[in-house]
Amino acid sequence: MKSMILNTAESLRSPDGAAEPDPRTTMFAGQTSPSLAAHHRDIEAIQLATGVPEAVAIQFETARNLYLYAWHVYRFFPVAQSQALFSLEFGLRERLPERLPERYQRSWQQQPMLAGLLAYAIDQGLVRNEGFRRWHQTAEVRARQRRSMEIFQAMLDQQLESVEVDERQPLNITPDDQSWDLVTILRKSLPSLRNELAHGSSMLTNEVLGTIELVAEILSQIYGLDSGATVCDASRDQQST
Repeated sequence: MKSMILNTAESLRSPDGAAEPDPRTTMFAGQTSPSLAAHHRDIEAIQLATGVPEAVAIQFETARNLYLYAWHVYRFFPVAQSQALFSLEFGLRERLPERLPERYQRSWQQQPMLAGLLAYAIDQGLVRNEGFRRWHQTAEVRARQRRSMEIFQAMLDQQLESVEVDERQPLNITPDDQSWDLVTILRKSLPSLRNELAHGSSMLTNEVLGTIELVAEILSQIYGLDSGATVCDASRDQQST
């Protein structure tokens, strides 16, 4: 059998080169000069709430470290993404009842899978749109765009050539600006991504920080409730708001 010769970037690192950046790290960096310090700051900024149990936090920290060391081994990026999703599944399983209603867990399943766990947490109000940074950012962007269009329309109506706008004025964010239902997207996309990675994939990308952030926000939400609250309590709270 003909021996396989791998590119050095795909092979086991030598002791002398183990601390060097993967050549793809700098190759795909774009115009910004990359640095390990900046790479570290990106992942350091993603933190869990203090209420997340140690066992779950350790699994998540493993994902953060994999992301950090992807600076040296580029193929650690999807591994970091996988580990983050594994920590999400573990965290949900630790937080939720051992047995879920059949809608979320088939009778033959020994334990619920990520899709059922996440769907149950969302339906019980443990995971909400308001707990995600990008949801708030999207609402703000929509509000700014709407304000710009309103100003433009006022200029047309009043036949003005220019108008002075004070950008320091607080935004009026309306329910329509907040209409993006992020959790409905996540309840399908995250389990799908988890399965693709877990069952083997040739996908290679460094764009995994967003997934890690989403996982941190979900874990922080489900463990950020009052420690005395039950899942049923959370459901009643959601229905009363």
